[in-house]
Amino acid sequence: MKINIVNIDKTEDYREGCKDTLFVTSNREVADHLTSKGEAVCICVCDEEQLPAFEGYKYFITEGVQDIGHMEMVYCHTMNIPYVIAESEDLIIREETLEDLAKIYELYEDEDCQRFLEPLPAIPDGPSQDENTLTAASRFESVKNSYMFNGYGMWIIERKSDGAFLGRAGFEYVDDDTVSIGFAIVKNERKKGYAYAACLLCIDYLKDVRPELKVIAKCDPLNFASKALIEKLSLPLYEC
Repeated sequence: MKINIVNIDKTEDYREGCKDTLFVTSNREVADHLTSKGEAVCICVCDEEQLPAFEGYKYFITEGVQDIGHMEMVYCHTMNIPYVIAESEDLIIREETLEDLAKIYELYEDEDCQRFLEPLPAIPDGPSQDENTLTAASRFESVKNSYMFNGYGMWIIERKSDGAFLGRAGFEYVDDDTVSIGFAIVKNERKKGYAYAACLLCIDYLKDVRPELKVIAKCDPLNFASKALIEKLSLPLYEC
């Protein structure tokens, strides 16, 4: 996604109707005005001492530093648009949305996934009175924060031709220097090369945003299909 980045520090300089625009400001009054208009806002600060003045805002940059990939992600997160991390002729690799949740849980209920993957945490039906209870909304916010903070996570594999949900691929934290690749494809789309293609896209993306990280793979010794794919990717394999 291509966005416009507009630096603004006076409310009178704001013009409505700016499509796909992320506004960057160091002025709390301006930030509040833009937010009231439904605009995407990123706060620019010189140092951490300025952060308390912008309580309630989530997205910050340091003065003079504007990485376009980061800014596009900020815009997408603010506007609740799934950020596309990579795409090919056939696939789109994107962040998950709240609407993906049912399909993700359905994927993990497949007997092969249950055999080889850790189960996802249960999400109770209906609203919860306990703020510590996992809900669909709280899980989604946690996933979004992880994408932004780490620069990686588990993403959605989507077929470009028809928008079909094909599964998930991405990375999980191992330690500060290492991540483990993971992938899962819906049953009726397996053995079509989607997992391999998606993993390659994810690896290329990580090389750009977090080149210092080492990528490994963990796999059950009886999961022969995944082991074959990991070998094809030429990744260090650790049986678990």
